[in-house]
Amino acid sequence: MNFSKVCTILFGIILGLSFSAQAQSIPETGSFGIRANLTGQNSIEMPYMLNESLSLAPYLGFSTTQDQSTNVSVGIRPRYYASTSNALSTYFTGTLGFTNTSFSNTNNSVTDFNLGVGYGVEYFFSNQFSVSADANLNSRFGDSATNLSTGARVSATFYF
Repeated sequence: MNFSKVCTILFGIILGLSFSAQAQSIPETGSFGIRANLTGQNSIEMPYMLNESLSLAPYLGFSTTQDQSTNVSVGIRPRYYASTSNALSTYFTGTLGFTNTSFSNTNNSVTDFNLGVGYGVEYFFSNQFSVSADANLNSRFGDSATNLSTGARVSATFYF
């Protein structure tokens, strides 16, 4: 199943549940959580609600391919909630971070700076659980060749 079909199915599920779930709102100021990306990315985020419109999510990512390379990513992903209508919120997001890739066969490594912007929607099933999807424009530059790319993320967040 390709990525666009998965996103379409997930969007349909969220839309269907939105009519049957009780309306909630974004978590309270001072709430923190854990966010996992459900689509191929390898980072864990720890969002913290600074106020009713802004959250900051430091992230840490790690992946390794045996006898090839190891990637470590660190950074922060802010979200600015532009509008909230009961359980559904739209937001602007961004990425600011670094990635270090170490190559096993050459004992070399490269460090890249990651910068991105995006727009998305988050559905709050309760004030402790949400699912979100966003589209992003990303740039990578540093030791590797400069790269400009688009991406999409689907995430689930549990707030404490």
